[in-house]
Amino acid sequence: MVPHLITALTGPINELEQRILESTPAIERWFRLEWMEHTPPFYTSVDVRNAG
Repeated sequence: MVPHLITALTGPINELEQRILESTPAIERWFRLEWMEHTPPFYTSVDVRNAG
């Protein structure tokens, strides 16, 4: 079961967030190109907490 979380952020998308969303394909392409040029790290850490 997945909880339905509610946040106080119900207004319009901020300009910065909109620009990031519109640039997602270019950002993903950059990450893929960088990944192919460099050796992947042996280990990594990712913070996946929901700040909302």
